[in-house]
Amino acid sequence: MKKFLSLAVMAFIAVTALAAEVTLDFSSAAGLQAMGITAPEQSNGVNLIDVGTITVDGVNLTAVNGSTATRVWNSQGNYTLRIYQGGSITLSVETGSITGVTINAANTSNFDLLASVGNYSVAGSVGTWTGSAAQVTFSHTTTKNAQIASIVVTTSTQNPTDEPGDDPNPVDPNITKLDSLAHLETLDDGTEFQFTTEAYVQYQWQNYLWLMQLDKEGYAYATLVYGSVGRTYQIGSIIPAGWTGTKTTYKGLVEVTNPTHFNNATGMVQEMYVQPFDMTGYMSYIEPDHYENMRVKFNGITLSDIDESGNFTITSNEEDESGKVVSVTMAGYNKFGIDYPAVDPAETYNIDGMVTIFNNNYQLYPITIVETEGTRLWKVTYDGLEGNMKIADSLYVVMPLVDNQILVTDNVSQILNDTYAEWGYTWYEDWYPTWVAIDCGDNTELYNSILKMQVLAPNTVKGNMVDVESNPRLILASTPQALTDPEFEGYHLYNYNISDGKIQAFGNELAYTTGMYKLIGGEPYLCSAQDTVQVKLDFSLNPELQQQLVEGSRYDMTAVFKLNEPWDSDVTYYAPRKCHQQPARKPMIKGINPKIDYPDADYYTNYTIMPVNATITTAIDNVNAAKQVVKVSYVSMTGAVSDTPFQGVNVVVTHYSDGSRTVNKVVK
Repeated sequence: MKKFLSLAVMAFIAVTALAAEVTLDFSSAAGLQAMGITAPEQSNGVNLIDVGTITVDGVNLTAVNGSTATRVWNSQGNYTLRIYQGGSITLSVETGSITGVTINAANTSNFDLLASVGNYSVAGSVGTWTGSAAQVTFSHTTTKNAQIASIVVTTSTQNPTDEPGDDPNPVDPNITKLDSLAHLETLDDGTEFQFTTEAYVQYQWQNYLWLMQLDKEGYAYATLVYGSVGRTYQIGSIIPAGWTGTKTTYKGLVEVTNPTHFNNATGMVQEMYVQPFDMTGYMSYIEPDHYENMRVKFNGITLSDIDESGNFTITSNEEDESGKVVSVTMAGYNKFGIDYPAVDPAETYNIDGMVTIFNNNYQLYPITIVETEGTRLWKVTYDGLEGNMKIADSLYVVMPLVDNQILVTDNVSQILNDTYAEWGYTWYEDWYPTWVAIDCGDNTELYNSILKMQVLAPNTVKGNMVDVESNPRLILASTPQALTDPEFEGYHLYNYNISDGKIQAFGNELAYTTGMYKLIGGEPYLCSAQDTVQVKLDFSLNPELQQQLVEGSRYDMTAVFKLNEPWDSDVTYYAPRKCHQQPARKPMIKGINPKIDYPDADYYTNYTIMPVNATITTAIDNVNAAKQVVKVSYVSMTGAVSDTPFQGVNVVVTHYSDGSRTVNKVVK
């Protein structure tokens, strides 16, 4: 009996001697030295490809560079192994096998590696690999670098059982073979098949795996695999050939059930291939073109009819074949249990998700739903944008207009031009303020509340933008919010001197103008000195002002310019502009298209000037040198007059004892 126990102990010792652990420590200078690596200086690194093969106790480590060299980096005395996008490390043994690997993260924010064989999973800051292989490669595929503190490798003297390329579950050679997802629909329901080419992962959720395949001509085909595949894949993972399944049609949707023989991913496709198809403006094309099982996105849609079960409706405004704008709807269902944003009927949303079929009707399973980014006001006029939108700028409340409208401006003097941002080109440049009327409709309460606000907060002004080619107007769909503690340096206004014979105002633009007041055929006009330019005046914004004007006198006015008709589209007009509050500049502008091309003598007849206030500038002869200042008046942008300055911009009028007066243009 005693002899038997001794043999048992000896057998146990022999078995345990088959396994060994090797630690590769990248977190200390001593650990690096044990691997033959000299610890780098502060904010420096050692590229592993320059070191060559690292061997510790029979375990070899080699590296492949990614977007940046795979390296050991010193950050303030903290040493880490860093693998960048597209990079990898390979662990191998000359004899026996690797049966376990533990990878300890130095930073868990992007600790996602892909193993070439075996099974790899991550829990917190520890990644665990199990299997039996002579070598295993760990690849990093995402943009931010993976940071590793140490690696512990368990080896065995036994030969590996997971040889690369071996299939532990061979497929029956008599099974139907399928080389393209495009042919899946032609199989009879219940047909078991083996897929003989690669596919990649669009999305995975629980027992739902959406696959995509591109043919040689670049056409995309997709399917849904329903059932456990025994693996968790990253989006973009390449699934090797050899998996099997059964063709099934469920409530009108073609899918694959009973999946087997799904192996580890062999790599990753390029990021461009895993982006959702942008179907913005083409929702109506989904139904006839068989986009089921594909990941798509729609920008600028509205959400409605949300119920407790997660059902909802998305609506897209699109042009039909005749150019008419129509509303197209699609049903949605919150399959993945995502958090919906607080739904605002005046808001638009960007949504992406998987297109599916349920009871023979198309449906969308949302992956993300986010509020649409606001539009910069300068882009509205520059690109001629119309339709439902929200404005990303802080909008300054300037003055009331007629018909419950309020004039606002972004008041910018410089913008970040990101027109070509997708190509990597952005730049700052001088710009000019954009002006637009906010239309409150018949909501007088809303109108009065906005007039009390000084600045409207970004992304809270929402509505339907119309008349961009004439007098830009946003019909409000909800109540905007006031910006707290806004900074205000005064408005940037241009001056259009009628005598210059050059006007380049946009519709609903507030500006300075100078000219002679005259009645022509009983109608009021602002004219040049020789009457060669005659622009009609409309006193709707200040009806009492007309009674104060003297015919034949020259006036400086603050006024809103209106276009009577949109400009024609076949001519382009550029003219210099002058700004009172800052040096003259030549901003980059989109060619606006005038009704009558300058220098045609009557192009200005497309304008109407709506004065807010006016100050006389006609010279006074024989001015008494001893004249005295008798009064100083302050005129606001709305035409109100006071003995004390208003908040913001003022026109200062100084009255003298001889009846003359002088004007200081603008003060802050």
